[in-house]
Amino acid sequence: MMRRHKKYSRLRVLRAGRFRIMACVLLWLLLLVGCQTAPPGPVSGALGDVVSGWGKMETMESMETNMPATVPARVIDLGALPELDRVIPRLAGKRLIFVGERHTRLSDHDNQLAVIRGLYGEGRALAIGMEFFQRPFQAHLDDFIAGRIDEQALLSRTEYYRRWRYDWRLYRPILRFARERKIPLIALNAASEMVEKVSRAGWEGLTEAERARVPASIDRSNKEYQRRLRGIFRDHPQPRSAHDPGRHPGAHPASAIKHRAPDEAGTDGAPPPNPHHSTGHAGQGAGSFQRFMDVQLLWDETMAERAAAYLAEHPDRTLVVLAGSGHLAYGHGIPDRVRRRLPVADSIILPAHVIGEEGEFAEDAPDAPALRVADFLLLSPERELPPPGRLGVVLEMGGAGLEIASFAPESPAEAAGMAAGDGIRRIDGRAIETMADIKLALWDKRPGDRVSVDAIRLHPAAGAETVAFEVRLQ
Repeated sequence: MMRRHKKYSRLRVLRAGRFRIMACVLLWLLLLVGCQTAPPGPVSGALGDVVSGWGKMETMESMETNMPATVPARVIDLGALPELDRVIPRLAGKRLIFVGERHTRLSDHDNQLAVIRGLYGEGRALAIGMEFFQRPFQAHLDDFIAGRIDEQALLSRTEYYRRWRYDWRLYRPILRFARERKIPLIALNAASEMVEKVSRAGWEGLTEAERARVPASIDRSNKEYQRRLRGIFRDHPQPRSAHDPGRHPGAHPASAIKHRAPDEAGTDGAPPPNPHHSTGHAGQGAGSFQRFMDVQLLWDETMAERAAAYLAEHPDRTLVVLAGSGHLAYGHGIPDRVRRRLPVADSIILPAHVIGEEGEFAEDAPDAPALRVADFLLLSPERELPPPGRLGVVLEMGGAGLEIASFAPESPAEAAGMAAGDGIRRIDGRAIETMADIKLALWDKRPGDRVSVDAIRLHPAAGAETVAFEVRLQ
């Protein structure tokens, strides 16, 4: 069981040097201590006065010297910041609550669970919509909540480690909380097969059956949304293989590594490649950007359509949507597209690091000041998952299947007698064909745990033999 912090939103570090960050923190503080919560929009009142007056207040000296006037400093008392539980009462009357994340940041998922716990504690009938499960797998989520399948079966049947790939332990507490309390889980996202086809060939690349699953209404009118996507597209050169890590507005560059083949090669225990295969095209031309934007629209419209449909079908429930912050910021991605389909009171909660992260939410959206990015911003310390158990191998596809290409320093697999070229066939009795199978076999293992590994070893003269090993994970 992972150790938990009781306080999720206490500020520890504030990145300095950007006025927009300071303004957003001020807005967040004001929202928590008494001003009215409203959807992101033009700022008014005390903070609006501060912003509009910045550099514009004139004194006799400034008029004579033509220099901007000095504005009195405002102070954020870091010791007085409210905690996350103060947000929950402000969500009364909201049927749709978006809580953003950087997929790899544990503290963001801590805060998502804290919001869900708080709402549940107030007696709200909840459902949880999740970006990280795709719509064709809804039945397996239903089975998991009903207790008909366990976690291992859920991960296997939803193809989690092939389609999403981030460490399951990041999301596990949320799923366990939902299962224990029978809170419905809603798969929001589009199938990756459709995303891949749109990325490579555009909408015309879809089959007739797939086109029937595309949302009937796709809105391209938001110029700020398009401008922000263009900035992301410009600043992050596109990989030339659809299986290289892509870039989307909810991912983080530190989470992306290149695999030698899809799901089939890599270092066990390494960070996952970006599962958002939005870049199966090369270049920076208009056509490439159009397909990049089409993929973003497919994601956002699909998730919005499912969320709106669920709310319409279940008028007694509050839906909490968990998604990458880029799908939620400014309301441009999923939120506005839900509102277009269904008039519903909503609120957007984002981690504060979304502001200024690589500049994509500030410089790339000059007409959408950071003050409008969300209703609430959460500031929380970094936390790390404990290290997973690892075989200490680098894998690639070969004649013996998923083969050991090389070993990490002090590799436990090498110490157990495994050799380069050995093809891993089973771990603890589980069949291994892809890197996703490796992840599925090891996700809940810790350093020091022992696993049995069956491997195929090829001999030039004698042919193949099956060799069994016991490996104490690193």
